Amino acid sequence: MQGRLWVPAALLAVAGSCSAQEAWRGVWEGTLGQQAVRVCLDGKEGIESRYYYLKYGLDIPLRKSEAPVGNWLEGDDDKHPGGSWQLANDGNDALRGAWQHPRSGKQLPVVLKRTAATAGEDSNLCEATQFFKPVVDAIKLVPGPVQGSGRHKYQALSPGFQKRGAPNGSEPSGIMVLGLGAGSEALNKILRQRLRERMARGRDTRLGGLADSGEEVTWLSERWLTLREMEWPRGYGISSISVWYETWDLSTATKVDLMRWFNARGGTWHEENGNDGMEQVFKPSRALAKAIGPGDDNGGDPECKAQEKSWGRPRLAEGGIEFEQGNGPCQNFATLSYKAMQPFLNEEGRRQVAALQRETARP
Repeated sequence: MQGRLWVPAALLAVAGSCSAQEAWRGVWEGTLGQQAVRVCLDGKEGIESRYYYLKYGLDIPLRKSEAPVGNWLEGDDDKHPGGSWQLANDGNDALRGAWQHPRSGKQLPVVLKRTAATAGEDSNLCEATQFFKPVVDAIKLVPGPVQGSGRHKYQALSPGFQKRGAPNGSEPSGIMVLGLGAGSEALNKILRQRLRERMARGRDTRLGGLADSGEEVTWLSERWLTLREMEWPRGYGISSISVWYETWDLSTATKVDLMRWFNARGGTWHEENGNDGMEQVFKPSRALAKAIGPGDDNGGDPECKAQEKSWGRPRLAEGGIEFEQGNGPCQNFATLSYKAMQPFLNEEGRRQVAALQRETARP
């Protein structure tokens, strides 16, 4: 005979109470049986609750249930849940209850305490970078072989796992610049933080979590670093992959928009709606586009002719700045030489390009 699920009297007294459910809302830490767990409970419509064992770090969905067997059910299958939870308030910022196996009826005690910084009315309490932070911060980042030449060297960083520690899917990787002063050390700290955030997002099994990501060096000199970044959200097709380039000033650990080096003759700035709201976008002038070079319609492909032909995604390259236009088979690349870009540079641009040329001229 299946065991009867333990239901505290306090829970029966407040069942169905909106205020009681709001009291459960939050991120909690505690134990399920003898195992340490981290739990996010959110009663908002369309927001999925979840938990994971700190030992494994794998995302397990929790869905609110109106059925008498429990307040939350594990997994995505309504007919065959992985377990059921019944919880009640147990004093300030505390929950106590039981987990029950769906077939055997075996019960394990659940004891939870709300974490201090997450009791507010955030729009999404289960946001991955914070929810998975403890398990991700405990993972050691392992450097790969030294790459580069001369003093301009770097290593790839990847998460190191025990046998059962890695989630399903691809794990993100990052880079670490070697021996280029205090600025590069400050930048390494920024890049490590981003890598850990991607590791946390990679544990998010929901739609929009991070299915894949990557970071690679395309340029490294005494002062400058250019990275190619890629992110692929979980549950979306290949067309949803985002690719962009970042150029960093190693002397200050600041990100630099190379388009800010160009004057009004080179193009104009305007606002566009981006992923993070309105953002400033540079549109190259016809004169600058001509100096960069003509595009290729992939042998007259009609789809290529219909694509936007504006040059963008600038990055440092051998002998100048490389630009890109189009997508897929219609993608084009062209490098604007230091000499050809001179008429289009503002004062800051001329200063930085002159420094670049001196840097690349060194043996």
